[in-house]
Amino acid sequence: MRSKLEGITLQDRNAAEMEIRDKRQQINYDTKQYPVEILVQKYMEGINDDTNKLFIPGYQREMTWDEARQSKFIESVILGLPIPYLFVADIGDDENDESRLEIIDGAEHIRTLTRFVNNELTLSGLEKLEHLNGFKFADLLLPRQRNFNRTTVRVIELTKTANEEFRRDLFERIQSF
Repeated sequence: MRSKLEGITLQDRNAAEMEIRDKRQQINYDTKQYPVEILVQKYMEGINDDTNKLFIPGYQREMTWDEARQSKFIESVILGLPIPYLFVADIGDDENDESRLEIIDGAEHIRTLTRFVNNELTLSGLEKLEHLNGFKFADLLLPRQRNFNRTTVRVIELTKTANEEFRRDLFERIQSF
């Protein structure tokens, strides 16, 4: 370790550049949009036997959002506000054509959308849409339910080049921002 007085030499700069080149990974990704109903369907179908096409990996924590935070997220979706991208990685098996998407970041979003659509979340603490306090999904008018289900969520989908170490590291980095 150098002291601040010594300064950074050309050799130090070159060593730093070599380290960056060595550690930097080329990860391909695609940006997509999925309707809420498709995300919930991909998450729920096969969840009991761990064959769902959209799944939360073991390194992710359990649900941490309280009902007020979940309600505020649903309110944001209903209001049409921009919500953060979900990060997923395609970890499917090419041989068996079993495409599975691992949720790297956005598990709370998926769980909340699923709870709401499945009438497991009663909205509370809303300040913008106060009349929705006490509502479940089924309490919305049918056209509003359809509109909610058609609302798209932006997803950054990493390709198979993102190995498990990279996915865990990305998760930890996103959580620390």
